[in-house]
Amino acid sequence: MTMERGAPRTAALALAGLVVFAACGDRDATVERDVTAATGATASTGPTGPQPADVEATIEVGADPIGIASGEGSLWLVNADINAKRGSVSRIDPAGGEVLATIRVGAVPLEVAVGDGGVWVSNSADDTLSRIDPSSNEVVAGIDVCAAPEGLAVAEGSIWVVCEDDGVVARIDPGTEEMVDQVEVGLQPRFVTFAFDDIWVSSYFDGTITRIDPVSGKVVAEITTEQGPQIMEEAGGLLWVSCTDVDHVQAIDPSTDEVVSTVETPVAPDGLAFDGTTLWVATEIGPELAGIDPSTQEVVATATVSDHGLINANQVIVFEDGSLWLPILDDDVVLRVTPPAT
Repeated sequence: MTMERGAPRTAALALAGLVVFAACGDRDATVERDVTAATGATASTGPTGPQPADVEATIEVGADPIGIASGEGSLWLVNADINAKRGSVSRIDPAGGEVLATIRVGAVPLEVAVGDGGVWVSNSADDTLSRIDPSSNEVVAGIDVCAAPEGLAVAEGSIWVVCEDDGVVARIDPGTEEMVDQVEVGLQPRFVTFAFDDIWVSSYFDGTITRIDPVSGKVVAEITTEQGPQIMEEAGGLLWVSCTDVDHVQAIDPSTDEVVSTVETPVAPDGLAFDGTTLWVATEIGPELAGIDPSTQEVVATATVSDHGLINANQVIVFEDGSLWLPILDDDVVLRVTPPAT
């Protein structure tokens, strides 16, 4: 069994908690077929294949951890808790790995961003945005937004939230805590990032990246990618996007708004994080890690983080305090991982 691609995120999450592969051998065969061609290596479960990653710590958090961000000296981990009326956010000390606080938010929260005096959480099942005060670890505002909010970015004095069901990215004024604008993008938008002085939105279903001027709110470019674009990350003067459905990561040149590189990765790439030298890719299945050198646009490292045989509906990743941090949706933990050698 596999999770249906292109399904709305909340439906995909519900399925992710139930779907398992009939046998681990099936997953191994898929990974062997798709491991990075850019390395020139042949995928294998033996010594020549991806080696186990060094997991420094396993930290227990809430149910269905999914989104993660850093800021205010902490990591903020979103627990979707898809079977409950409300989810939560775990505040983690990156130095000691201790959960400092657990903060209740809205229904099926998905992503988190930090900035402009708050920790912002998208609650996909009740169409709201929670604002957490990091000084008190309390929710100080619940803001009505558009339908099925997910990806978040803090930029140019505003909070930007993508709403999958409405096909828009909305701008929130943190001063008034109100939605003040909406910009139409593609079908099933999932994520938003601020890079090269603009807002970029990935639309999963129609395979596009929409570039928006954050001052005017006008669309300045629409870029076609391969199918299933999700998370974006700036690295090496390019904007990188994981194309989950086709097992590729693509690079966009912001000066031309064109795709200039396509790198093959292990199955279902999703989360991206840049450590200043290497762009790390985390896959939904496994998960596995692949490291890309942005200057050569080649894979320089691969590692297996876990092999529990479940589908992670959204494998995000963040780099903080010298480590990679991966929420594991199916295990209710976040893993602290040493970046593999490149």
